[in-house]
Parts: sequence; C-alpha cells; structure tokens
Amino acid sequence: MIPQNMQLQITSIWDKYIADNKIVLDNKGNDLQDIDSKRLEAIVALKIMLQNFISGTTDIAEFKTNIDSYNKQNNYWGFTSIKGQMFFNLLVKTSDTDEQTQKLTKLLKQCITEPINLQDALSKIDALDKYVSAIFNKVPDKRKAPNPGSVCYFLSYFWQIHNSQVWPVMYSSIIVSFTDIGLWQESKTQKESYENFFNLNEEIKQILSNHTNRTITNWEAEHSFWNYKKVTAYPKKDAKPKEVKPTNTTKETPISALSQASFDIYDYVPRVVANLIDLGNETETSSSAKGTKYEKAVCELFKQLGFTVQYLGQGTGREPDLIAIHKEDNVAFIIDAKAYTNGYMMGAGDERAIKDYINHYCPKLQKEGIKKIGFIIVSNSFKSSFDEYINDITWQSDIKRFVLLTSEALLHLLAYRSKDQKTLAEVVEAIISLGIIITAQDIIQQFDDI
Repeated sequence: MIPQNMQLQITSIWDKYIADNKIVLDNKGNDLQDIDSKRLEAIVALKIMLQNFISGTTDIAEFKTNIDSYNKQNNYWGFTSIKGQMFFNLLVKTSDTDEQTQKLTKLLKQCITEPINLQDALSKIDALDKYVSAIFNKVPDKRKAPNPGSVCYFLSYFWQIHNSQVWPVMYSSIIVSFTDIGLWQESKTQKESYENFFNLNEEIKQILSNHTNRTITNWEAEHSFWNYKKVTAYPKKDAKPKEVKPTNTTKETPISALSQASFDIYDYVPRVVANLIDLGNETETSSSAKGTKYEKAVCELFKQLGFTVQYLGQGTGREPDLIAIHKEDNVAFIIDAKAYTNGYMMGAGDERAIKDYINHYCPKLQKEGIKKIGFIIVSNSFKSSFDEYINDITWQSDIKRFVLLTSEALLHLLAYRSKDQKTLAEVVEAIISLGIIITAQDIIQQFDDI
C-alpha cells in the first residue's frame, strides 16, 4: 500500500502533466506529439513481425533486423537504445554456433510470447535472465556480452506490443522517478524487480483513476512519470548572492536510480585515457611520476571533450595543472588534478596555492575576453567537503563556479559527449549546473536516455 503522502506526490505529478498539456518529451527534449496514436499504428506492423518469428516464418537474424529497421524509423518505445536493440544484437552475436542459435531462438519465442499472467511473466524473465547471466558471467570482456540488467525492459517491450493494456514497459527513467519520490527499492533478482514494478504501476493507475474519476491506462501513467526526474538536488547559484550560506555537498536524497550508464562507457572513451581511475589509484610508482601521468590523462580528457587546453602541470613552477577554455561561450576552467589513492583532502598549502592560481590567471583570462571562469579539482574521490573554503572563494574572487569532479564522472562525461554527440556547451552546462561534488551518477542522471 502506497502511503498517503506519496499518493499526494503521485497525483501532483499527474496534475503537472495535465497542466503541461500532456506533453511527452523524448531524450533529446523533443515533443512526441500524438505518441499514443503513433504507437497504435506501429503495433500493427510490429505484431506481424512478432508473429512471423514465433511461427517460424522468419528466423532470429531476420527478426532482429526487421525490428531494428522499423524502430529506427518509429522509435516510440526507445528500443533503439542499449537495453533494446543493442541487447538484442549481443544476444544473437554471442550465439556463435548453430546449436546455440537454435537454443536462443526457442527460448526467445517462449519469452516474447505474451504471458498468461504475472507469474508466467516472471518465469519468462527468470528464464532469459539465467541464459543471459550464464553468458555475461563467463565472458572476460563484459562489453561483448548482453547485460542481465536489460532483461526486464527488453521483454516488457515485446509484451506491450501484444497487449498495451496489461503490460507496462519497465523504463529505467520511470524507476528513477519512483526512487526520487521514495517508492522504489532495489531487488535482488530481475524477476523480483519486474514484479515490484508491475504491482507499483497497478497501484499508481488505481490512485490516478480515483483522482480523475476515470480509468487510467499504462501509457497515461507512463507519460506522467516519464519526464519527471530530479536532474540535481542543487539549485543553480545566483550570480550575486545576498549572503554566504554553507553549501551542502552531501546529497540528501538519491539523485538517480541508475547506478550505471545504460551502455558501456569504455566503448566511447579512447584507450589513451581509459585508465584514468587506475592512474589515480596507482601505488607502485613515485607520487611525482604518478601525479604527472594522472595530470596528462586529465588534460587529454578535456581535449577530447572539445576544450582548448593549455597544459601546465608539474615542473612548471607554482601553477595549476591545466587551463581549459571554451572560446565560443567565453568560458574557462582552471583545473588541478589530484592523484590520491585514498581520496583527496585539501590542506592549508593547497588552499593558498588555489588562491594564488586564481589571482594570477583570472586577470589573464579576462584580458583574453573570458567572462566566466570556474575552478575544477579532479580526483578519484574526495575525503571531505570544502564548504567554507569554496564559499569564501566564490564570494571573494572572480571564480563563478568551484567544482569537485570525480575521475569516473569525467570519463562518463566524455562517453556521453561521444555517444550522443553532445555539444561542448552542454558539457559546460552540466559542469556548472550539477552539485559541487559531481559523481558519475550525476552525469548518468543528466544524460542517460531510458
């Protein structure tokens, strides 16, 4: 039973959806006008493809290709993403013998057929989960294996094609929304996850039906939650705050239910910088050599993001490690890279050095026409918050934004930039609009699409 306070949040989300004229946006922010009528048209064609595969008229390879081609032109369920078509591609690719292909074909026909009831659905999820997990656990390079975490979305998509009135699609973005309002708890297995999701969805539909005095469908409930998610727990900072207030770098509520990106980030990160986290954790080399390697990798990452970068680094005197400039928007970041194995904690010497960097480089950058200057510390992790110091810096200097960016977050930022062709302006916006400590999870929440 959903508590009363959460029921009020659910009805508020619905009322906001109605007030926004039932606008449904895709992951690019485009308005998906008449999505329900377009889905109904698409279902007619997709059902034929499903039936042809289940009956044996088409084989698994042809079925995969047909589904891929159709969804690229009619992507009303997000199936072209990693949890849909890419998962399907890897399923087929890892069946590299005739015997394995026959086994997968038989299993898939059983699993994508509409379930008789919820228990039958859970049995289908469990069967595919076990098949996929056996492959995933055995393959050394996980990027080349289908991920068990995609099973619920993948199967529920096909079930909804059979019967949209009964089967909701388990989108990660909806799980994010459920998490943000306190409705969701992680489950141990895939079938438990879908059972919890299905039951929550049914209860939400009933709450909304009572609220509206009419029957609410899966699609209506989905749409109302689809675009509801907290991008960040931190509001944008005013340019001229009236008073200095302590900045809370501890996230009071979960930012996102997505603990991992919906794709393997290392497919989109060049090998030359892919070992950034390992460099930060290195214990075999001297601290000086370790620091230099880490700084150069951070420098290369910012170049890959599209910044014009001036590398200063160790050996150049009392200098920051690099300056990253986005000339088009007159933005620059003074950057210090800290290769600390057990987490970076700022000392008194660091505080003085950072002030020196700012006092020296802000006037230079401003003479070059740079109007917005920020400061970034990159490290694998941070052992403490620097609230008082950061408030002092942003209040008394020309630094507009002070960010603590984890190595993992930086790698994710580059991966999303490469995969989704994000502009440098979008990258800068993410850096300046998220919390003071930016983690990989924050970047995932900002950019992931399912």
